[in-house]
This record gives sequence, C-alpha cells and structure tokens, in this order.
Amino acid sequence: MAFDLNVFAAEFGIDPATLQSKPEVFKKWNGYLTEADGKYSSATEAQKQAQAALDAVKNEQAAIDEKIKSFSLTEAQVDTLRANYAALEAQAKALKAQGYNLNIPETPAAPAKEEFNPAVFQQNVNQTLIHGFNLNNRYQRVHGKALPDDVDFLAREAKAHGMEFMAWADKKYDLTGTEQRQQAEAAQKDKDAYAAQKVKEYQEAHPVTAGNHELVTPGASRFPELAKRPAPQKHENYGGTPAQRIARSVKRSLEGLAAAS
Repeated sequence: MAFDLNVFAAEFGIDPATLQSKPEVFKKWNGYLTEADGKYSSATEAQKQAQAALDAVKNEQAAIDEKIKSFSLTEAQVDTLRANYAALEAQAKALKAQGYNLNIPETPAAPAKEEFNPAVFQQNVNQTLIHGFNLNNRYQRVHGKALPDDVDFLAREAKAHGMEFMAWADKKYDLTGTEQRQQAEAAQKDKDAYAAQKVKEYQEAHPVTAGNHELVTPGASRFPELAKRPAPQKHENYGGTPAQRIARSVKRSLEGLAAAS
C-alpha cells in the first residue's frame, strides 16, 4: 500500500480537513512521500535480488566443497603437502652439501592461476549472445518455431561436453541434417512439378485419339458428295398385285407355247 499524508493523518488522529485546507503543501509532501515509498520498494526488491544471488553463490560453493570432499583432498591439505615437500627438499639439499650423493627432483610448479580479464570476459559474453541470436534464427527457419532451450543453458551444456556453442547446438538439434533433408525434399518437389508439367505439355501436343471418333481432329472428307441412288426402272413383268403377276405369267406361258408350235 502506498504511503501518503492521509495515512499519516489517520495514524496521528489529524483531521483530514486540516490537510485539505492547504492543497499545495499537501501535494508537495505527498510527492515526497510517494518518491520515498518508491525508493524503499526499489531498495527492498534490490535487496531480495541480492539475497537470491548470494544464496545461489552459497549453493554453488557448497556444491564445490562437496565435490572437493569427494576427492578426499582440500585446498588446505594441498598447501600442507606443499609445505612438507619444501621442508624435505631443504633437508635433502643440506645432506647433498655435506657430500651425500642425492638426486633431488625438481619441485613441481604450482599451476598458474588464470587472471580475470574483463575485456575477454565481455568479448565472450557478446560472442555468446551473437551465437544465441543466430541459433534462434536458424532454428526458426528449420523448424518454424522458437528455440526450446535458453542460451545460457546451451552454453553450459556445450562447456560440459567440451564443444563450441554452435557445434553443440547443431549436434543436439540435428540442424545440418534437417536442413539437408529439407533441401533434398524441395529439390525432389521441383523435379516432380517439372516432370508433371512436361507430361501435360506432351499429352496436349500428342493426344491419344485412336478408336475414339469424338477425339479425332476433324479433317476434309474423302467423299464430299454422296452417291445418288439409281432411279428405279419400271418393267411390265414386275410389280402389281398377285393376281396381275399370275395373269402375266399365264400370258407369257401361252405366248411361249404359241411360238413353239
């Protein structure tokens, strides 16, 4: 709840009308209190974030200490071993100075600690961010959706596997393999479309019409004029009713007998 003069007046039993009688003063002090309340809230939030960060560091340190314990050798024990070795080396050198033939091995040098370089650190952070943007864009092009993992999580995974950031992401999501398969599918699709277009063009240019007169391309007729039907010829021996045909037959027979006699 925001703190203002109304809350203050209620706490101390001051009549609100007294405050309202001086609106300019009321507004000014309310502004002071609102600003102070905002700064307090910001400071409280910052304190919570700092405490969360501190707790995270403590947890990481506890994990490191636990890992050191698992190896049964602490940093203090390493320092003690180094001191004991230095004392033994000093005694061996003293004996060698007295004439004893001793072969004193060289003291193993302590591993050099890499100093923190802010410029290199900033460069690594910038490079990781750039890789993150590029990876997200590439994943969007390949899979059509956002990257499923956070960039810092991928960076830690890459470090754990001893690989470069982009190389690890490529292996984890099979980006190169997926891109190659998509390119092959697109190329095959183009080939199929081209082949279908050529088949269509050939079929249109060479239609199959054998045996189907409706698909044959029309042309000039070999018989442009129909043959005329011959006019029927009249003959006295043909036609007529059956009685007429019998009478004609009898007549022809009599004529034939008369001619024969």
